[in-house]
Parts: sequence; C-alpha cells; structure tokens
Amino acid sequence: MKVLILTQYFPPEMGAPQARLSELGERLIDLGWEVEALTALPNYPAGRVFPGYPHKAMADTVGRIRTVRVPLLPSQKGFARRLACYFSFAGSAAFHGPRLCTRPDVLFVESPPLFIGFAARRLARRWRCPYVLNVSDLWPQSAIEMGVIKPGFATRMAERLELSLYRNAAGVTGQSEEIVESVAARSGTPVEVITNGVEPSRFGQVDEAARELIGPEPGPVFLYAGLLGLAQGLDQILDVAARLPPEVPGRCVLVGEGPVRRRLQERIDREGISRVRLVPAQPRERIPGLLAAADIAVASLGMRLPGAVPSKIYEAMASARPLLLIAEGEAARRVERAGCGLTVRPGDLEAVREAWTRLATDPELRARLGAAGRRAAETEYDRAKIAQRLDGFLRRCLQPGVETPG
Repeated sequence: MKVLILTQYFPPEMGAPQARLSELGERLIDLGWEVEALTALPNYPAGRVFPGYPHKAMADTVGRIRTVRVPLLPSQKGFARRLACYFSFAGSAAFHGPRLCTRPDVLFVESPPLFIGFAARRLARRWRCPYVLNVSDLWPQSAIEMGVIKPGFATRMAERLELSLYRNAAGVTGQSEEIVESVAARSGTPVEVITNGVEPSRFGQVDEAARELIGPEPGPVFLYAGLLGLAQGLDQILDVAARLPPEVPGRCVLVGEGPVRRRLQERIDREGISRVRLVPAQPRERIPGLLAAADIAVASLGMRLPGAVPSKIYEAMASARPLLLIAEGEAARRVERAGCGLTVRPGDLEAVREAWTRLATDPELRARLGAAGRRAAETEYDRAKIAQRLDGFLRRCLQPGVETPG
C-alpha cells in the first residue's frame, strides 16, 4: 500500500507540520506502507527558497521518504502575496505530481493552507484514488479569529471550499477533538483524532552546544522554541519579564524566527528587558537538547483559536520539563489532564506572573510536573502509537465502498 503525503511544508523547514508529517511518514513505513511526499521547495518562514535548492522541480530524500519538491512563489509578507504563494503551490503540485510521483493508493493532505485542496482534488481524480484530509487548523475560522482576514464574500467562498473538501474526502483527521467535532457536525465524513506527538527516545539528553546557546546566566531558564508569529502572543512574556520584582528568579530564552522577531528584539533593546534573550532558529535535532538544558518549557497563544493545540506541549512532556502554558480550550485541558504544567488564559498577565513565580521558586513542583509529562509522552502521545491509529484509519478509508472524487 502506498500513501502520498501532500503538504506545502516539509523538512528541512522547521515547524510543527514538518516534524509531525515526516515522523508519521517514517512510522507508517515501519507499519508496511510505501511513503512518498509531494511538497514545495523549502522556503518557510524566510519567504525565499533555501540556498542549495534549484528553482525547479526536483526529488530528494528526507529520512526514508522520497520527497518530490515543486516550485512556487515563496512569500510570507502581505495577505495578497501569501495567497499567491498558496495558489502557486497548489497549481505546481497538480502539474508536477503526476509526472514525478507514482500513483498512490491514498493521498494524505495537510491543511491549511486550505487551497491545497485544489491540488488534492485534481490529483485524486487523475490517480483515481481517495484523499484523506488532515486538518491542523479550522481555516478560515482561525484566520478570522486572528484578524488576518475579515468576514465577507472571500471568507464565504473559503468556507464553501472548506466544506466541499470535507464532504468529498474519504476521511478527515484532526489534531484535536474540537477540530474533528466541528468537521463531523458539518460534513458527516468519517473523522479521527490524530494528535501531534513525539518520539520519547529523542528527548532527555543534555546537549552541551545547546547549553551554550541558552547562556550561563542564572536561571531557572524558561524556554520557548518555535515560530515567533502573531498567533503566539509572545509579547505577554516580555510584559511579565519586564515587571517581575528582583527577588523573583528566572529568565526566558526565545528560540526561533518569524514575522514578529524584529519587533520583539526592538522591545527587548528599547525597554532593557534583561530577563529575555532571543536566539536564532535551530535545527530540529537540537530542540531536545535545548529543552534538556532548560528548566521550564513555555507554550503560548495570544488568543483562543478553535482546536489549536501547540505541538510544544508534547516536546516538553517528553523532556520531563514542566510547562507554562498560556492558552485555553483543548490545549489547556490536555495539559491539565496530564498534570504536567500550569495553564493561564491569554491576556491574564497577573496569572502569568504568578505561574512564573511558582515555577521559578519551587523545584519540587517542577520535578513533579515534569515526571507527569514524561508519563503522558510515553503512553498517550508516543508517535509510534499515534501512527498506529493513523494506519488503521487510512486502511478503513480504503475499504470497498469508498468513492474516489468525481
């Protein structure tokens, strides 16, 4: 059986979808699948093709996954340019896919961007195979919540496309219960929760080079490693760090790149926020070492986004590091159920300050929360077990009676 992963984002790019899809692909190979990926030339989040890659379709290998990369108009600045980026990838994948990929038994399609659905439908018709849509965010709802777009004609058209993609899919997976419940209520399509997760064996080892990146200043060290974007609400960390009294220990290291990095650095410099340090994005292989060298992991959202569960919570669990989670909804419920961190609603700076103080001054609390997180990573969020659920769902979607898109 062969599955083709259709995604705009894939390693060597950094990010949650890239890590999740490549690691799930590896585990599906272990379960007997032949796995191929159809993706864009790597360009995220810089908005330009990475050095060393040609500006034309090519194939290489990520781990054991043959990976076909196609050109696009890379851009992450401005709504119109991002739309051009999304549409150019959809068109390029639909054109190059049949020439460079072999026919799969099923397409596994990563959304957002929602417009990848145009490529999914065309490829599914060409190959006469079903597609399973994996929904990481409820788009356009999340974009409206973030203020990226305003409700209107364009969003109504996007909602029609969204619903059509759900209804024509052989199945839909989502990283949270909120996502799959929303899809099921509107489409009647078979759904399955396929959470993000980790490979616990990769976490827990101290990396001396990572320790150097974090720096020698006194801790405890709070670590955020990921996209520095609008949705993450990282100004909350700066607001709290700037106002902590001297007797409260702790400092925060923010590791990553993204659209708000420059603004964060300007605030740190202008306001003299000595407790916060920015470090450039690091290779995915270094993240476990960074977490092992820190004392507390931070995951943050600036607002409530339906179905959003930051992937950082699973990495913190596997590292046996307590979490400071600034989020609500399902993300908070998962952390509270695992007993692995302190949760705070976005915007409640006083509660963030109190959580920082508790974690920074209570090593026994940190040890207890960290141990609970490690147990959850080994039982509920082990990537191998998640891949087994995906394997079963994909096989059910291939049972006789599943119609291919017309």
